[in-house]
Order: sequence, then structure tokens, then C-alpha cells
Amino acid sequence: MDWKEVKHFAALGQAFVPVNLENRGDSVKLFFRDGTTRCLDMRSDLFLKQLLTFFGTSAAINRHRYGELVGKKQLVPIVLSYGFTLIPFNVREPIGRQSRIGWFVSREIERFRKKSSHITIVELSSHDIPVFHSQKFCLDQLKNAKWIEMCYGEIHEPHRRRWIISGAAPCEILSL
Repeated sequence: MDWKEVKHFAALGQAFVPVNLENRGDSVKLFFRDGTTRCLDMRSDLFLKQLLTFFGTSAAINRHRYGELVGKKQLVPIVLSYGFTLIPFNVREPIGRQSRIGWFVSREIERFRKKSSHITIVELSSHDIPVFHSQKFCLDQLKNAKWIEMCYGEIHEPHRRRWIISGAAPCEILSL
């Protein structure tokens, strides 16, 4: 498995969505901060799985742990690290058993613009991507992602504080 694309997305990515490419079929399109895009010859659900593996988690763990907190079983945001949460949105009508879910990095979302009652444009710094949801649903997803990030911090912060303090010099501890 080549981790180059996963690392590049983790550093500079804004979103990834499933697309149908001519002569290749179901693929994933990555969107980056500098305005570029890149299509990979793999399904978006496999790219998500690689990204989750890179961060040492899985969709099932996140769905179980955080789905109950936000009262959802599907389209549950996935927290990967401090300030790095993926929000799922339906971005296309699937053909057969294809995935319809695109994943957006929550901190990269600048605003939502209503196009119609069931289509909203997710505005990122360099890209505008339509999703098949109402503007209210999109705002609720962002709220859920922020809530999940806070819960993630509560779970992991005590360990992080202990690690920071244990590695600090005595004079640094006094300033904490």
C-alpha cells in the first residue's frame, strides 16, 4: 500500500468524493487547499479505509463511540486527530452499489450556500462542491462534528497533558 497520497491528503486535503471516470469506473477525487484536484484509481470507500488506518481508527469504532452521542447511526462524522474531523455528505446518485458519500475536512468548510431545498453548495477555500442535503442538515453535520471533536478531546486530553508535563522541565511545569 502506497501511503504517499494518504499523507498528502492528511496534510493539505479539503475533501474527497466518489466519481465515475471514463474507462476507469468508480474512482475518488481529492480536493486540496491550493486549488488542485487529483483523481485516484481506487474507490472512495477504500481511500477512506486507508486514511482511517493511517490514523489508527476505523469507521465502525467511530460510529459506535460517537454515533450515540449525536443520535445517528449513519453519516456520523469521523474524528481522526485534534482538529481533523471528516464530515460525510451525499454527493451523487450512485449507480448500483457505488458509494454516494463524500468526506469533507470540517476545519476547511468556510460556509454553506443553499442552491435549492435539497441541494447545498459546500464552500471550501478553493472549491465549491454540491451535496444532496438541505442547508439545515449541513449545519447540523458541522455542529455534530464540533461536538464529536470536543468529546474526542475529553477522552484523549488527560493523557496528552500527562505526556506534556512528564516531558517538561520543572520550570516549564510552573508556567503551565
